Amino acid sequence: MGDFNVLSHKKFILKGILLFLITGMLVLFLGRFLTPKFLYMDMWPTTSTHLGFYQMEKDTIDVLFLGSSHAVSAFNPQELYNQYGITSYNLGSEQQNLVMSYYWLKEALRYQSPKAVILECYFLFPYNTKEPLNTEEAFTRKSLDYMRWSSVKREAVHTVCSIDEKQSVLSYYLPVIRYHARWKHLEENDFTLQETGRHYELKGFTPLTWNSNAEYEPFIEGSSTECESMEELMKEYLKKMILLCQNNGIELILVKTPSVYQDIGRYNAIREIADEYQLLFYDFNEKELYEETAWDFAVDNVDQGHVSLCGSVKLASRLGKILQDVCKIESRADEQWESTRQYYDQVQKDIRLRTEEDFCEYLDMLDDPRYVVFMAVKDEASKALDEEMISGLKKLGLDAALAGQSWCSYIAVIAPGTVTEKAEYGKLEEIGTIRKGRSSYTINSAGFEHGNSCSVLIDGTEYAVNHRGLNIVVYNQTSKKVIDSVCFNTHEESCSASR
Repeated sequence: MGDFNVLSHKKFILKGILLFLITGMLVLFLGRFLTPKFLYMDMWPTTSTHLGFYQMEKDTIDVLFLGSSHAVSAFNPQELYNQYGITSYNLGSEQQNLVMSYYWLKEALRYQSPKAVILECYFLFPYNTKEPLNTEEAFTRKSLDYMRWSSVKREAVHTVCSIDEKQSVLSYYLPVIRYHARWKHLEENDFTLQETGRHYELKGFTPLTWNSNAEYEPFIEGSSTECESMEELMKEYLKKMILLCQNNGIELILVKTPSVYQDIGRYNAIREIADEYQLLFYDFNEKELYEETAWDFAVDNVDQGHVSLCGSVKLASRLGKILQDVCKIESRADEQWESTRQYYDQVQKDIRLRTEEDFCEYLDMLDDPRYVVFMAVKDEASKALDEEMISGLKKLGLDAALAGQSWCSYIAVIAPGTVTEKAEYGKLEEIGTIRKGRSSYTINSAGFEHGNSCSVLIDGTEYAVNHRGLNIVVYNQTSKKVIDSVCFNTHEESCSASR
């Protein structure tokens, strides 16, 4: 009887352990899906940045970039490699405070042995004074969620929660606690991380493409002795980064990218600490360096603080020279950067497409297997079509059925291996799917006498400009997003473009 009781107790304990393990696995499994993901198709692709970093071969990165979104949009690893053969990775993230910069540097040193670290200095100064970490919890979590678990992450989590008592240590270990309400908003990317997480070709860089069109006057070094106070916690962690770099023989370079927020007071504060610790410091808001770089704020910035793709090319040129001549970092060939040249070229092409205003040049650029092209007519779109334009349409696999059909309705869908084209005097509609059925579209066209409108709906979102002429929407299947929407007024000889 006693043996029976012992056996019964053992079975009960084993069942309890098994239930505990199953529950734990389920919680971890749910946490994986519920944790927000910011991937390569997003403006600030923090998840892709961090997942990609762990895919890089050990000790192949010579330069690390750290900082907030000012760093993400400014420091372009592929451009630096293309110009100088210097291997780099951008570990910046949206509103990255210096606590997170420090811990990501500490984490990076577990895998890489960089010769230089470049820190963008925007977050050295007060940003969100209501928050103990200078940023809201959401941005700290963006920095930490996809860091691998190790002694570094454990230390980071406990440090964050000791500084910001509103945050819970347990919610970092078990993300389902923090993100349980997200189950109502799960989308495709939450279930395809294994597939989408492999896209980290830009190595942490985000290309921004619009222009600020703003006037900016750089300051002159020595024009004032004003010295703005740094945020004390940020200054403390800057010093921790300085010590960490010194202990590892790394050149720490302080950089401030062009921004209206940077003035002589902030410059003097950073200069003071740079001189104290004998650090290199380059402020591109200072008149001499600003002009030496041939910076044009209206074109090279997209807003008051973020650099455009064009500006990132200029920064890569200037910083590359510093890294080469001052830090003595040598050029080398590495397949991890060689293999992403084409992707970078494609990104640049997508950007050029968004600014192209010549109809024939535009049609020529559409011949790309990455694109699905939607065309729909509003009002009238055939009067100004000439032989060159018709030839351009036919090169895309169309019959150019629109030619000579005044005031008719017209729709076309051009996908790799498939072309749909209709031209009729009446309202037209086409419904279908792309990306192997993962995205749906509805395209409508109504000529002047049949409704005088057009529509291109993709996954329920309207993208057509809906002006008179040939409306074109371009969807990139690689980045899973619309990269341009334009209307060419092919009713008039000017064939003007409107976006």
